[in-house]
Amino acid sequence: MECTEAGRRIGWITLVVIGFWNIAGYVWDMYQLFWWFDRVLHGVTVFGITLWFGLFIFARALRFEQRMLAAVLLASGGLALGALWEVAEWVFDRYTTTNMIKGKDDTVLDIVMDTIGAMVGAIVAVGFLRPIDHA
Repeated sequence: MECTEAGRRIGWITLVVIGFWNIAGYVWDMYQLFWWFDRVLHGVTVFGITLWFGLFIFARALRFEQRMLAAVLLASGGLALGALWEVAEWVFDRYTTTNMIKGKDDTVLDIVMDTIGAMVGAIVAVGFLRPIDHA
């Protein structure tokens, strides 16, 4: 499978936009200004990373046409990245003076948003993949 030209453009634009909003969240203290910012950013960030990974890495690595299986594998990878971020938040809080984790509810809701972002990102990415033309 390979990525379409439109998919490449959307993948890069999405990555730049989510990078900006992740930086902006800390620079302008948006986590404190908007109660929903952390939730939305978790979903959108994992969406963007999953989408980018699917379009630029995953498409080249796999040589099969089962789109459903491709979407499930890709979403699983995106969710794994979200779970690793939750572990990183715990480590930051454990060994520094940060307060990233606001309790169990915060962690579970972050993982729920990560899951939604990974699933949507995988579906969108697979939609931008096409079979490799061997002609």
